[in-house]
Amino acid sequence: MCGIAGILHFGSCVDADSRIQRMTASIVHRGPDDCGYHLSSDVALGFRRLAIVDIATGNQPMPNEDGRVWVVFNGEIYNHRELRRELQAAGHVFKTDHSDTEVLVHGWEQWQESLFGRLNGMFACAIWDESQRELVIARDRYGIKPVYLANLPSQGILFGSEVRALLASGLIRNEVEPSATLEYFTLMNNWEGRTPFRGVRLLKPGTFERFTVGRRSGGTYWSPVYKRTRSPSLAQASTEFADILQSALRRQLAADVPVMAYLSGGIDSSAVTSGAHKIDPIVRAYSCIFDLENVGEDSFVDEREFSRAIAEKLNIERTEFVVPQNALATTLDATIAALEYPRMGMAYVNYLIAQRVAQDAKVVLSGTGGDEVTGGYVGRYAIVPRRPPPSIAHRILQCVRSALGRGQSPKDGLALYRSSLNVPIVAARIKEAFTPEFLRAADGFDPLTAIGRAIEGAPSKDPWDVVMHVDLTTYLPGLLSLEDKLSMAHSLEARVPLLDNELVDYLFDVDWKLLSDGITGKILFREAVRPLVPDMIYRKPKMGFGPPDASWYRGALRSWIEDQLSESRIERRGILQYGYVRGILNEHFEGKANHVALIWCLLSFESWCKQYNAYGGALH
Repeated sequence: MCGIAGILHFGSCVDADSRIQRMTASIVHRGPDDCGYHLSSDVALGFRRLAIVDIATGNQPMPNEDGRVWVVFNGEIYNHRELRRELQAAGHVFKTDHSDTEVLVHGWEQWQESLFGRLNGMFACAIWDESQRELVIARDRYGIKPVYLANLPSQGILFGSEVRALLASGLIRNEVEPSATLEYFTLMNNWEGRTPFRGVRLLKPGTFERFTVGRRSGGTYWSPVYKRTRSPSLAQASTEFADILQSALRRQLAADVPVMAYLSGGIDSSAVTSGAHKIDPIVRAYSCIFDLENVGEDSFVDEREFSRAIAEKLNIERTEFVVPQNALATTLDATIAALEYPRMGMAYVNYLIAQRVAQDAKVVLSGTGGDEVTGGYVGRYAIVPRRPPPSIAHRILQCVRSALGRGQSPKDGLALYRSSLNVPIVAARIKEAFTPEFLRAADGFDPLTAIGRAIEGAPSKDPWDVVMHVDLTTYLPGLLSLEDKLSMAHSLEARVPLLDNELVDYLFDVDWKLLSDGITGKILFREAVRPLVPDMIYRKPKMGFGPPDASWYRGALRSWIEDQLSESRIERRGILQYGYVRGILNEHFEGKANHVALIWCLLSFESWCKQYNAYGGALH
């Protein structure tokens, strides 16, 4: 696990050596153990290392035998031993003992871009082929590891694991992109690689780009395919899936340092922790609990009884971290600094638990990604009918609609789902929420168009496959960005075994009856992990991991929120209309509505503006 950076300049940057050093220095938190550089007349590659696999000889940038091919790589390749044997059989000579990085240089020689589809792991890598004067940048299937890009003159490119590395180069300016700000407030995320930094984009998951003198190209080496060709019995499928899960955990426990586990109390983290502990008893667990004094109906989000139950079942060593009610006020700026720009979810809790684990270890297993591929978001599927109910009344209704010219297209059933994606500020209230000046600057982004494009991009016509695909390509990359940024801020590698290639491919191939019935989610997953978890967790309904912010916002944090979102601050930013913001705050504080998501967005945005000199900066 590391941080990478680079400048492809084709001879136009005479001081690339000093610039690449500044770039890597800005991301030292991603790799405090070592640094390295490769400089040529065309390119500068930089690297920061968090030593986890092949500690003695796995330094980067790493070349092939003759120094023609170089790589910088962030991530872990879990099937590197199998690939190494295949490449050795083809005649490639390896210098390292078991470095997964070296598989990339020889794999590129052997397979070119077909290499990326063979990799089971999380990665963002840049491969420089000296003889071809070509740079290739690729990212893993799901977007577990990030790599940001910015164009330079003369077909050049800047890249780095974080935006701060690109800005540290001094070759691009820190300027805002208003359309991405509008996107954040209306989707609570940034899709399709957009960022709020003008000219900076995030390489899309499952893709690669190639850069040579005068030419740029790229492609998609992997995209989801929902086959649904297998329909075994639940008993057979659960046995098969349990074996696949244990194989995935075994692969992701491979490290030359101890591996720990997050344990929230949900079924995903419980299954990962239990399965990992079964394989390696050294694995310890880390859990968050929340200060529930004077907390109202949202006290249910605290899962201490569940995390304690699984810890007791396993007899596992466990650390319980208590999040105080003022944690958001004391941690928000550090969280947004780590994220680099506002993202989804109440991420400060993730920041704090990663900070705690990093005091003891370099690697932690996370349950992130489980819901997106196992049919876990049952609330989404409940509002999307898969097929018309076989009733006479329904058939009569369809005939009447057809006769009146109101026939229902296959995608009409997605109407409620479409609207659920437009949060926290709905399209109908955009003009009320934002200033006219900002909307003119953000012209060109429409959340409903973006939602439509995401839905239309699904490769399957099955409505539930469509929902899964949108989650996988929009929501999941946002979650993974949180996982990466907030762990690496503390020099901690977070691994996500529920996104193992073999595991995901199996789930894409089974019939939906094994995943969800619209009432119960994760049917197959629950059955497969039932022996690993207490019955109370097996039967537990889906709960999102997060603090009781609704109550905290109305109590301990209210005065701080009022100060952060004061009329003066809002008006001087020139983005939002204060009357709208005041109305949202009043409704929440008075208990008339739960506006936690929007208030989080407003607070995150304010923190980002102050720290990244956006829209008035610190407002001195």
